[in-house]
Amino acid sequence: MAALPPRRKSQQSLSSWADKSPLEILQLMGFPQQRVEKAIAATGNRGVQHASEWLLNHVNDPNLDRIVPREYIIYLCPKGKLLEQLHHFWEESLRRSGWNAAHIYYPHITLCSFFSMPDNKVGILDPLMELLLLEMSQWPHLGPIKLDLYTKNRNFIGFFVTSPHDAYIESLMVRLEQEFLKAGVEMKPQLKQLHLTLAFQYSSDQHDTLMTLAQKIDLSAAAHWEIQVFSRDAELKTAEVRRVLKHYKPQQADELELNTEDFVYMNPEEHDTSPDGWYKGTSWKTGVSAFFPGNFTTKCAQMEMWTLHRYATLFNFSTPQLKVNHSSGDQEGKQENSFQDMKEAGSGDYDNVWNATDSVVGLYSSVNKLTPNVKPPEVPRRPPRKLLVVRHGERCDFAFYRTWFEKSFDADGHYKPINLNCPKFLVRRSSVKDFDKDSPLTLIGRHQARLTGEALLDAGRAVTAVYCSPSLRCVETASEILKGMRSPCRLKMEPCLFEWAGWCKPKLPPFMSPAELEANGFPVDSEYKSFLKVAEISITESIADYYNRSFNFTKSILKRHKAEGGILLFVGHSGTLDASTRQILGQQPREPTSFRDTIKNCPYCAMCCMEEKSDHEGAVGGGWRLRERSGEDASWRLVEPPVLPLTHSANKDFSWETLLS
Repeated sequence: MAALPPRRKSQQSLSSWADKSPLEILQLMGFPQQRVEKAIAATGNRGVQHASEWLLNHVNDPNLDRIVPREYIIYLCPKGKLLEQLHHFWEESLRRSGWNAAHIYYPHITLCSFFSMPDNKVGILDPLMELLLLEMSQWPHLGPIKLDLYTKNRNFIGFFVTSPHDAYIESLMVRLEQEFLKAGVEMKPQLKQLHLTLAFQYSSDQHDTLMTLAQKIDLSAAAHWEIQVFSRDAELKTAEVRRVLKHYKPQQADELELNTEDFVYMNPEEHDTSPDGWYKGTSWKTGVSAFFPGNFTTKCAQMEMWTLHRYATLFNFSTPQLKVNHSSGDQEGKQENSFQDMKEAGSGDYDNVWNATDSVVGLYSSVNKLTPNVKPPEVPRRPPRKLLVVRHGERCDFAFYRTWFEKSFDADGHYKPINLNCPKFLVRRSSVKDFDKDSPLTLIGRHQARLTGEALLDAGRAVTAVYCSPSLRCVETASEILKGMRSPCRLKMEPCLFEWAGWCKPKLPPFMSPAELEANGFPVDSEYKSFLKVAEISITESIADYYNRSFNFTKSILKRHKAEGGILLFVGHSGTLDASTRQILGQQPREPTSFRDTIKNCPYCAMCCMEEKSDHEGAVGGGWRLRERSGEDASWRLVEPPVLPLTHSANKDFSWETLLS
């Protein structure tokens, strides 16, 4: 046996990078410890990449080396359909009655006061969340949170949490307070009656309008609750936060560069002191302060700029189907918006609401305490999320070739079927010529889609949201699938799901608008705001551009539905099956030749299923997730679709005249 060759240099003294913490790695990269600790805390302790990007973005931040601990807060937040109801109230109250102090925050119940924590102690949140999960696993299943609507103050609308849920949460926060103290951090639990605020510090003449909106909240909406830990820069306490609406390149040295993915915060008094609509503000992304045009931004919730560190699901409080008792002031399962200390929101003292009358204190003077020796319940597990991607059904222009349009319409634009497989009637649109580039389904295509929906129904697969390409063939396919499933879902029209634009040169088809589709009876979600507009799709995009368009959209949608989970459905084209999943699975976009070969194997109503790996953090209810704002970071895999494939042979065109020969 040959002897080992001599080594020039031993590597035993070099430790593995994999064994080092983000703090150690970033320090080895040359960043000072104090800056690294600040970056890790500001990015929620989400790893080296996020912290390093933060440091590079803040290289010109004059306060980069200033030691000011971040402020932390713990909220109990609703998720699911109930959250949609509360957001609707948030938006409607803003539209009808203008900004009030509640709009600084998003729906939540405050569990503690803001507390400061040094940047080098952000790591204690991980063991504390593990403790929190352990404590909650001992709770019985209490069912939906019960809330009382409070109406005795003309400057506050919200809900109080009733017993026994408030007692359980109070005991949990007291337990966390003890653990924070062991780490040298002072955190004070919310000792007032737990509440969710809908509106606060508004004009009294708006009270009736806001109360009417509050009473319309659908408390029967399914929901679950999460304990979430946020942090914010201490400078945000009294600041006004503004979302950037439009890019701006500085023209002078004292101007701030604006990017649409950024936020700017400023002193609210800038509105009174600015003579020309230019405000002095600070970029959230870079920390640089300068003047910016106010009309390029819009006021938004302060929580937009907060960092979400950790959260845990309280499945003991889950609400699969809530019931509302309309005969009394109690409304079962009401889910709340409680908005933290409003002292920084403007004039008035938030605490005065609770001291305004003795009746409020007396109403909740007694609470039920925890019952000892309760048998720990089995913590329910949320099934892994799934994404179903389906190609449209058989299309007229392919079934009857490109001459279908010329044969089907006369000179006056009147339609007449040329085959039993042609639709008997067509939808109404601005011009019949639009059918030439935007073909409908054949009757068999509709039947293919209906069979697919019925198979999903038989398999017990109820989709939670449906996103659809704007092509008419895709809209009809999605509609038939929903009919087969007997699903109440509405179609979210999404141009991102349209096929590769290179097939459509010299220009994209004239799609029907969501309003036109809805007028023709299609179940379209008219309130959905698409990820991309049709006009933003370039006719010259490459195959790689198409993959990236599909990937960015899929990543966004998976993130949007991360909390509630469930089964999502995309209805698109042959290329959609691969383009919307490939990069999520960690693969690179295909080369043009490989792309064309792949889509040849996708017949009408072909389906693929992408499933979240169940052992990934966040895939299980009660698990706590580390990177809520980092995008879709779950691990996914392709699995067997929940329905059998749909196969049928080709049926050639037939003319009886061939029998005469």
